[in-house]
Amino acid sequence: MITTLSVGPIGVNVHIVDLGGGRAIVVDPGAEPERIAAALEGRKPVCVALTHGHLDHTAGLPGLLALLGPVPVAIHAADARYLGALGEETNLRTFTDIGARSFFTRFWSPLPEADVLLSDGDSLPGTSIRVLHTPGHTSGSCCFYIEGDSALLAGDTLFRGGLGRTDNFDSSEEAILDSIRRRILVLPPDTTIFPGHGETTTVAAERPYFL
Repeated sequence: MITTLSVGPIGVNVHIVDLGGGRAIVVDPGAEPERIAAALEGRKPVCVALTHGHLDHTAGLPGLLALLGPVPVAIHAADARYLGALGEETNLRTFTDIGARSFFTRFWSPLPEADVLLSDGDSLPGTSIRVLHTPGHTSGSCCFYIEGDSALLAGDTLFRGGLGRTDNFDSSEEAILDSIRRRILVLPPDTTIFPGHGETTTVAAERPYFL
C-alpha cells in the first residue's frame, strides 16, 4: 500500500510505502514533517529514500528525523552533494539557475549527510524495492520500482503527460528522455507511476508521448 501526501507550496508528493509488520519507507519528505510523521500511524520507517536531491523534495528531512529519531537516509551517489556539507551551495546554485532563489531562501536549513549511497540495481535498505538510476532531472535522479505492486515512484523524472525540467547545471534533456524510454517505458504497461508532483499515471498512458 502506498500513501501519498501533497506537501509544501509547490505540491511535492511524499510517498509512504507500507512494508508490512509495522514497517514503512518514506520517499521525498519535502515539507510538513509533522504531517508526514502522523501519516505513518505508528509504523517505523526503515529508511528515508530520496529520488533526487532538490530542496523541494528534502526540506522536511531535518524536521522529520527530529520527530522520528535516527533513520537511514538513502540517495544516489551522484546526488549526495545536495545533502550535508555541500548541500547549501548545490541547492542554491540549482534554484538560482531556475529563477527560484526565493524558494531556497525561504526553505533552506542544513540537511544531514546521506547514510546510504545508492547505485542502479540496488534495493532500498530493508526492502526489495529496486533502484532504477534515471539521470536527466539531476545526474543522480532515481525511480524506485515495487515489482510486486506494479508501482514506480518516479520522482521528477516523469509526470502525467510530461517530464521533469532540465534547465539547471545538473540536468540534461537528452539524458532524461533516454531514461524515460530505456528505463521506465519498458516496464509492464499496467505499472502505476507515482510522480513527484501531480497525479498518478501508468506506463501505457505515457508511452504515446515519448515513443
